[in-house]
Amino acid sequence: MVDSTGLTAVEKITLFSAWALIRKDLDIHGRNMLLLLFDQHPHYMGYFDFTDDTTSHSLVDNKSLFGQAIHVIKSFGSLIEYGLKDPALFDETLKKISRLHEGRNVFGSDVLVIGDVLLNYLAQVLGSQASAMLPDAFRKLFVTIATRFPVK
Repeated sequence: MVDSTGLTAVEKITLFSAWALIRKDLDIHGRNMLLLLFDQHPHYMGYFDFTDDTTSHSLVDNKSLFGQAIHVIKSFGSLIEYGLKDPALFDETLKKISRLHEGRNVFGSDVLVIGDVLLNYLAQVLGSQASAMLPDAFRKLFVTIATRFPVK
């Protein structure tokens, strides 16, 4: 049975399991996911402001990037950890996330690109620990998230 998250119970368990494997190092994973996004899609760097850290010489060490990465990954994590257990909370969290991105030119298509990058990152990090169902469950989650953003 699928609820407003767009996922079945088995797909939710798949996402919970994958999240549990990376949860303990969110700062590192968040930073690495953003760096991978910028490497594969450099134009997304313009969506962020990393100028608060005036002492870093590269994005790898930039504390502004770390701060934003932690915020992004924790927001995503809250959708998995709490929202998948409570579809009403999932909906409210997505409303807040989409509202925070209004006026920033973030579209549903951008959400899908970011989802693919995150999925590729998870596949690299988790390796054989990743369930065979992870790609489908993850893509379904990001399709649901993308529907909350404007269409380009």
